[in-house]
Order: sequence, then C-alpha cells, then structure tokens
Amino acid sequence: MSENAIDDEHVIDMVQVRNEVAAEVRARRAAGEYPPAFERELDALFARFAPAEVTENLADALERSEDAAGIDPEIPVASNNPAFGLVKRVMARLLGWYHQFVAQQVTGLGVAVNNVLRSLVEKVTDLESLTGDLERARLEVARIEPERDDELWRADVVDALAEVQGRVAVLEAGDGALLSAICERGVDAYGVDPRVDSVDAARRRGVDVRLDDVTGHLQAVAPGDLAGVVLRACVERLAAGELLQLLDLATRALRAGGRCIVVSATPQAWGSSRSRVEADLARGRPLHPETWVRLLEAQGYDGVDVRTLGDEGGLTPVAGDGPDAAVVNANLARISEALFGPAAFIVVATRPA
Repeated sequence: MSENAIDDEHVIDMVQVRNEVAAEVRARRAAGEYPPAFERELDALFARFAPAEVTENLADALERSEDAAGIDPEIPVASNNPAFGLVKRVMARLLGWYHQFVAQQVTGLGVAVNNVLRSLVEKVTDLESLTGDLERARLEVARIEPERDDELWRADVVDALAEVQGRVAVLEAGDGALLSAICERGVDAYGVDPRVDSVDAARRRGVDVRLDDVTGHLQAVAPGDLAGVVLRACVERLAAGELLQLLDLATRALRAGGRCIVVSATPQAWGSSRSRVEADLARGRPLHPETWVRLLEAQGYDGVDVRTLGDEGGLTPVAGDGPDAAVVNANLARISEALFGPAAFIVVATRPA
C-alpha cells in the first residue's frame, strides 16, 4: 500500500464529524439529558468569559461589546472573614465616590465608541451587500466569451505597429486572430487573456498568449518594458475608474516613443447583435473616441489619431430626385448618424520620446 493511500485513510472529514456531534446533541436533548435551563446556563457562562471577538458576526460582536461597555460602580464587599468584610465595607465607603466617578467616565467612553462602531457595522454590511452584487455580476460577465470583429481594425492596428521596435502586448487577445496578424508582419508580440478557452484557441493559432488578468499583468510589467500596448475588448466592459487605472498601468509599461492603441466598439453599436448579453451584465460601457483623446493627451501622449470603422447601417433614403426628397433624405442622414453611426473606432497615440 502506498504512503498516499495510508494518508487518505487517516484524513478526518470535519464536516462529517460536526454532523455526527450535532445529531448526538439533538438525540440527547430529545431524551431530556440536556434540559433548556442547562443550555441557557452554558450560553450565559460562555458570554461571560468568552471575548467578543470569538464570533465572526459583526452584529453579535457589537452586542457583546455594548454589554461589556457598562461598568458596575458598586464595589463587592462580601467575604467569608467578618473582619476582612468590615475592612472591605469601610474601603467601599471611602472610595465609592471615586469608583463611581471613574465608572461613569469609562462607561461614557464605551458607549460613545460603540455608537461609532454600530454606524461602521451598518456601513460595512451595506458595502458587503453592494460589493457582493458587483462581484456576482463580474463573475457572470467573465464567463461570457467576448465576440469582436477584429477584421474592422486589423489593418489599422498592423499598420500602426509596423515600425515599432520592441515587445508589444495585446490585452485582451481573445482567440488570437488580431495577434496572429500582428506577428505575421514581423512584430514581436504576445497576448494576455483571462479566459482558458480563449487562450487555448489562440495557442492553436501558434501565437504566444498568457492566461492572466490584464490589469494584474500590467502591474507585473517593469516600467518602460514594452514598445506597444493594444487594448482590446476589456476597454468596453470595465468601469470608468478601472479604465483609468488600466491606462495608467499601460503608460507606465510603455517606453519613450511607444505606441498605445485602443480598439473599441462605439457606444452606439455597443449592446447590439453579438454584444447584447455582455453589455447588459458589464459594469461599464465603451467610451467615446473624444474621451479617449482627452485621457491620452492628459497622460502626455503625442499625435493622438482617431479613425472610425465600419457602419451600423441607417435609415433607407426615399426614392426620387425632387427637392422634397433631397430634404427628407438629408434629415434621414442626420437621424441615421445620431442613432447608428460607425460600428467601431481605433485610437493610436505615441508616448513622447
């Protein structure tokens, strides 16, 4: 028999042990061996000697702390020795006023501290509920495989990186289609993606893709280690604060003269067709191209270039060559531009040398 088999035989199932103990307690309680008064005495004894921090429930710990905040000003004088009892009564008379004064001060402080703690407990409880909801939504979005039409921006991204000398990171790389096109032009590029299926699909294309969170990966990259960063897919789902952090990290990772490229669906196209479910559950939404220009210029990038890509269609113009038809078609074109517009855009920025 192997050593691992012996170890497995001696592993204690704590869940089973707890269940057996609980069943035994229920059986003895039903048989009358544990009367209710006895259990209440045990609870009171535990509450008296166990510190409030033994419980993981904040509300219960606060109740225990409030009970302990009050100090009894009465000095105990009982004694089995009559002489010593007399001395204790005399001392209680002499020091009682002082003891009561100190007890009032300490009790007042304890009550004030507990009032602050109660307010903090309420806020922490609310935050736990809120962050739990946000984390639930984040996990649900993480299960969705982002579907992007890399054909829209592939040529522009490849051209923007054609003269880049150095390592380029594509975040998120998805199935590797865009990364593969970049590598085919001789660029030293790799990808990062947090989804196992995407990484497997990209590696089947023969490209280097690492399984990692994009923000965590950039935090691990040494300052100035990259010559180019392509931000893809994640820029459409992350909240505004997360996008600002991502841009800060990308800028830190880029060397002087490095390229930062953002590819994204437009806000008008986000949530249509293939990205509908993703858009419903995502914490954020795509930024407008003008917003990216402002953010990149604030980071000190030069020559920020924006190109709109694709077409989400529009309203069908009316037939005819008359003046009335021309006016109607002009209005339809304005409405189409406001409602539909381009499907995607690319922003290319260079970090100053």
